[in-house]
Amino acid sequence: KQWYQRRVAITAGTKELVGSIVMTKYNNKTYRVDDVDFGTKPSDEVELKSGRISYIDYYKKNYEIIIKDSNQPLLIHRSKTKIQGNTVERQIHLVPEVCYMTGLTDNMRSDYRIMQDLAQYTRQDPDKRHKALIGFKESIDESTEAVNLLTSWGLEMSPGILDVTGRQQPPEQILIKNGGTFPCDARKESFDNITRKNFVISSAEIRDNFTVVCTSKDIAAANTFLETVAKVGPACGIEIRGGNVLEIRSDRAEDYITAIRNNETNPKIVVCLVPNNKKDRYDAIKKHCCIDQPLPSQVLVTKNLNPKKAMSVVTKVVMQMNAKLGGELWSVHIPMKKVMYVGIDTYHDSGSQRSVGGFVASMNDLCTRYFSKTTWQPSKQELISQLEVCMTDALKQYHEKNGAYPDRVIVFRDGVGDGQLLAVKEQELRDMKTALSRLPKMPELVFVVVTKRIQQRFFLKAGSRLTNPGPGTIVDTKVTRDELFDFFLVPQSVGQGTVTPTHYNVLEFQTTLKPDHLQKIAYKLCHIYFNWTGTIRVPAVCQYAHKLAFLVGQSLHRDPSPQLANLLYYL
Repeated sequence: KQWYQRRVAITAGTKELVGSIVMTKYNNKTYRVDDVDFGTKPSDEVELKSGRISYIDYYKKNYEIIIKDSNQPLLIHRSKTKIQGNTVERQIHLVPEVCYMTGLTDNMRSDYRIMQDLAQYTRQDPDKRHKALIGFKESIDESTEAVNLLTSWGLEMSPGILDVTGRQQPPEQILIKNGGTFPCDARKESFDNITRKNFVISSAEIRDNFTVVCTSKDIAAANTFLETVAKVGPACGIEIRGGNVLEIRSDRAEDYITAIRNNETNPKIVVCLVPNNKKDRYDAIKKHCCIDQPLPSQVLVTKNLNPKKAMSVVTKVVMQMNAKLGGELWSVHIPMKKVMYVGIDTYHDSGSQRSVGGFVASMNDLCTRYFSKTTWQPSKQELISQLEVCMTDALKQYHEKNGAYPDRVIVFRDGVGDGQLLAVKEQELRDMKTALSRLPKMPELVFVVVTKRIQQRFFLKAGSRLTNPGPGTIVDTKVTRDELFDFFLVPQSVGQGTVTPTHYNVLEFQTTLKPDHLQKIAYKLCHIYFNWTGTIRVPAVCQYAHKLAFLVGQSLHRDPSPQLANLLYYL
């Protein structure tokens, strides 16, 4: 029994630590924990160039640190270095006692009080942030050494923040069923109340052709799900009712997969109710449903079906199911027709030495139907080498569905830093042009790099106070570059802290459109991401590309089935 309890403790401890980042107390270096060595302890000796020495003596001699627990297991970090052109992996052992954990654990993130206390420091409102900036400026001015250093570099700090002029786009009208419209909340630029209306542009006609897979313990939750589905689906305008339940013996991934494989009802979509967020089970279900047996799937944790949350959770799930099967939820009015919008993002695959690129292209004028494809490149490489193939396939699909090629192609490329703009222009943009040049008539091309992680912040003057600028605010003067066409867009409002704008760098603008048109399009596209009834930080095609690359890189590790290419199965 003791042996079993020890094995359980070792497994739990390893699972908790592997993947986390620790910082050493003695030199402030960070290391990723790749494993935990329970067979080695600080009292053991290690071979150095100067001879053999125990970990305890090593830390005492080099850092004057006394290790108190001589029996603790050691953390393992695996680093790769190149020696004479060959990659060599070396193992670094770390003593937990001299390491700090960094970041936040899942338990911390789920603790509302901890996150609320942290938010006081991490999410400062514009006034507090402004005061902190002025305080930093004053502390620099008071330091003679700092002033002299800046002067030697030919730099001088501005006495205050820069005044710039911006403009705000009007609130959007959301297009719903039968050509109707639904107004956005002008302050928050959200449309949460849309779910109370019969709003869906087109239903996927799911009816009772779906299956819920769950363990015998979760039969009650499955019945709650079906009852709630019957209420919220028709209210939204989605044709869904009934459904059947498949009971399995245990919550092992194999049981879910066997039930899906042997299901004789041949459903349009399968819903798996799972007891917790176990990653290997989720990965196995998604791998089976995206590769082995192409079938849209939904994985739902049963605790989210408690009476307080069931209605809102199931409403979102039913909307997702409709979108995954090709149904259209909502859109916005875009005057231009025959335009193909493309989103591209990269994700670094956690399970192999490769990175995955997600490519998503709109197939209709409403931007409610999409074609998707994935591509692979060497690990940590942001640039996508197979864009010519992706674009060619997307253009073929567009022609099949519309009977003509697009007049314009507008590409939004996410996941690229400022330092790679030239490389993107020389490789990815070139590949795009090669694919487009094969068409009977070359479409107009716009290629935009979208950057979310930026340092710039904008404040709106409101009398003596500073507040966040409203959604739809655009800044394209003073803080933009002379040699490039770029602009900043604030697509969202935030309830706490300072809003972060999104930076758009336009690398190609071979079009009859005006800059103002592109800015309006970018803002409009932030409204039509089907997982959120409001605006998101990037155009929807970018977020879809991110979701696709994330699913493939995190769970599938292989290309999904081409049979799913015209569905939003990755939502």
